[in-house]
Amino acid sequence: MKKIRTEKQRLYYDKVISLYRDKHMGKTRISKIIPVSDWTISNWIRTFVSENPCYKNNRMKQAEERSKKKAVLESVDNPVPNDLKSLKEEVSRLRKALKDESMRAALYDEIISVAEKQFNIPIRKKAGTKQ
Repeated sequence: MKKIRTEKQRLYYDKVISLYRDKHMGKTRISKIIPVSDWTISNWIRTFVSENPCYKNNRMKQAEERSKKKAVLESVDNPVPNDLKSLKEEVSRLRKALKDESMRAALYDEIISVAEKQFNIPIRKKAGTKQ
């Protein structure tokens, strides 16, 4: 159960939840009836739904389904090629990308070393845990 922290919450929380749960009203309609901001009502409803998952409305369920479908589609968009030639091309492309990133890391390391020598200040984080 949610802890009541403010006077407004003590006065209006139960009414907001009953309008949401029983009358199936949205936050905008509820905010026209009860003198509490949309944002506050959204937070109360979100808290209520997280405590009682059986009251998720269709929009929330659809949004979750869309995000799951999007994740699946993104993983399917870049399938692994089957033929040998395209696999070799993919490997060579990835090796080139790895080489470029390794050179970039070495460049950053050298830049830090030069800056440490030039300004006489330690930039790199010390190894080990704080004691």
